[in-house]
Amino acid sequence: MISACSRPWPRLLLASLFALALSLPVLPLAAQGEYTCQGTALVDDELSSAAMGLTRGEIEALYGTGIATQTGWLWEFQDFDLLQTNCDLIVSIDPDSSFSDPTQAASLVRSLLPEDAERAGAWQFGTLQSSPQDAELWISTGLDNRLETLNEPYLGQILALYTYDGNAYNAGNVIRVELRASPLSAE
Repeated sequence: MISACSRPWPRLLLASLFALALSLPVLPLAAQGEYTCQGTALVDDELSSAAMGLTRGEIEALYGTGIATQTGWLWEFQDFDLLQTNCDLIVSIDPDSSFSDPTQAASLVRSLLPEDAERAGAWQFGTLQSSPQDAELWISTGLDNRLETLNEPYLGQILALYTYDGNAYNAGNVIRVELRASPLSAE
C-alpha cells in the first residue's frame, strides 16, 4: 500500500500550507481593539469602578449595550447620559433632574469613579462673560494600574470638570461633567 504522503504533490501542498500559516501576521490583542478603553475585553484585575476606567465591554456588562456615536459610546439613563470617548467619560445631566444640583452632581461623579479614588484638590475658574466651571482632581492607583494594563497613554489622575447653565453671579445648575484621564507626559 502506498501512503498518500509518499507522492510529491501532497507533501508540496502540506509544506505550502505550513509556510502560509507561519507567514500570517499575528496581531497583539491591543491592536485588535479589544484590550483598550473602547474595547470589549473584560479585564481581570483589581479595579472596582462603576464606569471610569472600565472598557466598553465592562460598561455594557453592567448597563447593557451602548449606542455608537461619532465620538464614542453612549448609555442613556433616566436623569443623565453617559458618553465614553476613549478613556474619558462625559456626563450630560437633565436640567430637571436632581443631579443638576451641584451637591447631587458631585455625588453622581463620585459614584462613577473607582472606589480607591481620592480627591486631591478642587478649584473654580471662569470669567464674568462665561459660564462658571468647577474642577476637581482625583487620584486612583487602581485606575493607574488598569490604564497601564490596557497600554493606554494615561495616568490614574482624573480631572472632573463641572459646567453650569448660569453665569458668574449665579452659577445655576450643573448640566455637564467631564471626567478626563490625565495623559502621560511625552518624556
